[in-house]
Amino acid sequence: MNLRTFIRRYCLDSRLATNALTRLHQALSSLARYLAQQGFDDKAWPATRDEGALDRRLDTVRPELAATVFSHAREGVILVDPYGRVIAVNEAFTRLTGYGQEEIKGRELNSHRMVRRLAAFYAPMKNALDFHGHWSGEIQSNHKDGREMTSRISISAVHDRHGNVQHYVALFSDMTQMKQRLQLLERDARHDALTQLPNRLLLTERMRQALGKAALYQQKVAIAFIDLDGFKALNDSYGHDWGDRVLQIVATRINATLREGDTLARLGGDEFVAGLVDLQAVEDSEPLLKRMLAAANAPILIGAQTVEIAASIGVAFFPEHGQEVDGLISKADQAMYLSKKAGGNRLAFCPTRFISLNSEA
Repeated sequence: MNLRTFIRRYCLDSRLATNALTRLHQALSSLARYLAQQGFDDKAWPATRDEGALDRRLDTVRPELAATVFSHAREGVILVDPYGRVIAVNEAFTRLTGYGQEEIKGRELNSHRMVRRLAAFYAPMKNALDFHGHWSGEIQSNHKDGREMTSRISISAVHDRHGNVQHYVALFSDMTQMKQRLQLLERDARHDALTQLPNRLLLTERMRQALGKAALYQQKVAIAFIDLDGFKALNDSYGHDWGDRVLQIVATRINATLREGDTLARLGGDEFVAGLVDLQAVEDSEPLLKRMLAAANAPILIGAQTVEIAASIGVAFFPEHGQEVDGLISKADQAMYLSKKAGGNRLAFCPTRFISLNSEA
């Protein structure tokens, strides 16, 4: 290394070191200023804490902090005295319920129209507050404009140094939209989106209950598997929009033939399953099944176009052909294919008996 290169590298390294030391000095100076602002004395280290002064500062801050939380909380806040009378409510409470402070202050909370159904919770709520100091639950309440609301209330007791209740703090939130969304999600999970019929999940739940009841009362349950004849060709010829409309119309017509307690479900595509309950004998199902077949066979008018459609239906019975819902659906599906092979537009009873609209074989 020649002298010129050595001098250049030495100067560069010195400049980097100088810059690093300058930044470190600036950081330490900033830290010293911050510590001085916090009450640390650089003449005596470590600094001592004045606990009394800290407590006095906290006593000053707490009421301001509580007032800020009370005013700016997104949940409704209700302050209630030990006798259940409202002391104050915040702006969020007014926004959620429509009731201003002047309309509810001094009133007993459990007698107010807004929470008129809280009375049913009063005993367990009081017990929980007495033993645990808090209670929470959902109640049905009313907005000032009359709208029904599902509300959640969380109540906590505030005690003095002797353990006596000074007041209660209740947090109030509106759960109505959340409940509605959950109900829609639950419905969507159990219903077919196109026809609004039950799907396989809901059909299975209902049929399990029906089979349990039938076993108890020695009754029959018919499981009918329905497949539309020629639907694929119709769908290919007219398009999926037409096909969807046909499925909706057929579903509505077949469903209209059923009794209260029976269930029609769509499994997917052009496949449906009907559960017929409270049957005393196998023969009791035949009038119902023939009405279903006729409903599926009726011409459908869409715009100026008439569509001819029919159905093949296979039927299995509890307890003759199975004890479980899935097994009965499978047996009914097999019988439906026998109906297809026999020409369609007819009933096929498990294992080999057929009935068409016009004749029996």
